[in-house]
Amino acid sequence: MLRPSMYQIISKNESYYSLVIGIAKRAREIAEAHVREKEAAKAAAERKAKANGEQKIRLDDKTMKIVVLEENPVKTAVDEFAAGKYRLVDPETEQEV
Repeated sequence: MLRPSMYQIISKNESYYSLVIGIAKRAREIAEAHVREKEAAKAAAERKAKANGEQKIRLDDKTMKIVVLEENPVKTAVDEFAAGKYRLVDPETEQEV
């Protein structure tokens, strides 16, 4: 069970479905950003290896730091919604729900 509970995150006029969709979208953004960071680090290591005339990427190279997610993207998204960093918005009216 994730903490905080849904009752602590949503207000009276918000639906559970909207919250779940919002959290899922934010979690996907977090996961995709992580993948982009890893690919950028790998590309930088490849450029550095090529500039030095090396055939292989050295995994111990400081440029090739593998970015590790400290916690699950869903947990991060729930925490962000609970902290008020993100709000649910009705796409039809562009107003907060």
